[in-house]
Amino acid sequence: MSYLNKAAMRSKTGFWPNNRGTILGVAAFAVIIAIIPFTASSSMMNIAVFSMIFALPAIGLSLLMGLAGQVSLGQAAFFAIGAYTHAILLQKFEVPGPVAAVGGVVAAMLAALLIGLPMLRLRGHYLALATLGLGFIVMIAVREWEFTGRTTGIYGYGRPEVFGIPIDNNGLFFWFVAPFVLTGLVLALNLTRSRAGRALSAVNDSELAAESLGVNTYALRVKVFTLSAGFAGLGGVFYAYQVQIVSPQVAEFHVSVELLLMVVLGGLGSVWGAVAGAFIVELLSEGLRDLIPAIIPGATGEVQLIGYGLVLILVIILLPGGLYQVVKSAWAAITRRRADASAKPSPATAADGGSGDVPTRAFGGLPGESPAGEGLDESTDAAASDARIPTVSTPVAAGEPILEVSGLTKRYGGVVAVDDVTLTVPAGQIMGLIGPNGAGKTTCFNMITGAIAPTSGTVRFLGEEIQGRKPHVGAEAGLTRTFQNLQVFSSTDVVGNVYMGRYRKGRAGILRGMFGLQGREQYAHEEIAHDILDSMRLGDVAGLAAGDLPFGRQRMMEVCRALAAEPALLLLDEPMAGLSGSERELLAQLLRALRDAGLTIVLVEHDVAQVMALADSVAVLDDGVLIAHGDPESVRNDPAVIVAYLGTDVEEAEAELKELEDQS
Repeated sequence: MSYLNKAAMRSKTGFWPNNRGTILGVAAFAVIIAIIPFTASSSMMNIAVFSMIFALPAIGLSLLMGLAGQVSLGQAAFFAIGAYTHAILLQKFEVPGPVAAVGGVVAAMLAALLIGLPMLRLRGHYLALATLGLGFIVMIAVREWEFTGRTTGIYGYGRPEVFGIPIDNNGLFFWFVAPFVLTGLVLALNLTRSRAGRALSAVNDSELAAESLGVNTYALRVKVFTLSAGFAGLGGVFYAYQVQIVSPQVAEFHVSVELLLMVVLGGLGSVWGAVAGAFIVELLSEGLRDLIPAIIPGATGEVQLIGYGLVLILVIILLPGGLYQVVKSAWAAITRRRADASAKPSPATAADGGSGDVPTRAFGGLPGESPAGEGLDESTDAAASDARIPTVSTPVAAGEPILEVSGLTKRYGGVVAVDDVTLTVPAGQIMGLIGPNGAGKTTCFNMITGAIAPTSGTVRFLGEEIQGRKPHVGAEAGLTRTFQNLQVFSSTDVVGNVYMGRYRKGRAGILRGMFGLQGREQYAHEEIAHDILDSMRLGDVAGLAAGDLPFGRQRMMEVCRALAAEPALLLLDEPMAGLSGSERELLAQLLRALRDAGLTIVLVEHDVAQVMALADSVAVLDDGVLIAHGDPESVRNDPAVIVAYLGTDVEEAEAELKELEDQS
């Protein structure tokens, strides 16, 4: 069966959005756009036009804040750059309208790229403050620069024409803007469902986990920041055409506040919400222009921001998810009510003792505790042997060094977390890394994978030094890990999490995603994700929200996600913590099968007996120092290891070992 047919059969999991629903939504929106000019009053028509204009920068800001998780208070800056560039090209250089429009969009995107390269190294409120400063810089620059007309601005250019017809009234201008808004809406919706869009959502959930799967988070954020500015620049182009004058007012702070309110009111992460928010805020703006002076006599201009601030506070308190969350919750309630009604047994069925159809795999808990885990306790060996082993990468011959750590040290001030650790991991084996709590095991993992930079020492993976580099560098080469503290992509479902493990195997970028040119790639990766979930007995919960799984099954899901990357080296940080006995046995069987298939595994685990049973070699850390490294039997009998775990001194440990040898 082809990947496309299999993916269609799996569509019940809900991982892929209902494209038919999107098409119907866009078609309905297009019909509404077509009839508005025939039905709206002149004042409402004016609101509708500005709503469409501001919907463009709002869509861009929605992608930046809702998808990439980057708070920007400077979207008005790019809106102003697009408007000013377009107006200057028209008025001062007499450039044709379409060329001037493209120039406005390109100027906004170029400015965002140049500014974003240093700025997007910031995070959280630091980035918000930096973008706020950018807005003020642009506003002051256009107000004081002679070339931009200072406080007078740029004016004197003509109305646009389409096929010789001047766009000289609000109805025509509304239709003039509408195709661009519809196109932007579709492109943004496609992006949210694409490989790049899902990566951005994953970055928003856990940047470290996303980077560990090969996502270059910095480059991706710069791209979406630039794309968001392009939407804002296009909105600025239409604004310049509509008002026939571009003045410093277009770059003022209240414009950024309006755009922020549109996105928050509509719902962060919802492209549809951004469009709806644009219409609502423009209606609200007209109302506030009348309401604020009535409440505060003589209040004009920026005093209107008081109204915006109050609305923003109320939305955050009462509707933190915006209109999108309200609609989503209402639709979920309707769907649930329909499902309950259809599941209610008929009188005849009830009379027969309730023999109607009953779901055979309702999710409810850990294996052995609910139908979701049914059968795990009966035959884990058979399950593991029947499961499809995920594909692994074997770039190095068995026994050859795949990872070489030399002199690895990490200091935090006067505290030495890891001290001069040197070891080699041979390909095709399982190496256990054990030690008491606080021994430095996870710190070693973090330095090897690039999560933290070592104070000194080198890490060579496949012959290339990777210490101090970002996690995506090692991940792209085939080094993948799991985490001691779960890193779950809570914005998607279980199969969506495992699908993200396929990121480094995909090639589609932002442009291909926006134009929907990656269908086969997505379907193929989804099918592989389902196969891996099936191999770990998680196929029946593939469509559930990842955050709703019990802790143990989230652990198993994280292992599945790492395996989906087809790694050459897999680092597992306490993968058996929180698992039931049957799940532990299933995972152990899988790890042995993966080793036999050629995968190299480094395993940190507190269950020493399990490590000794699984590992081909064992390394022991104590207080950041490597105290033993060898085969499981020699490490088990090493006096230094006994001291580390039992707290005795070396002489006592040696005496106990000698006594045991004499007895044997």
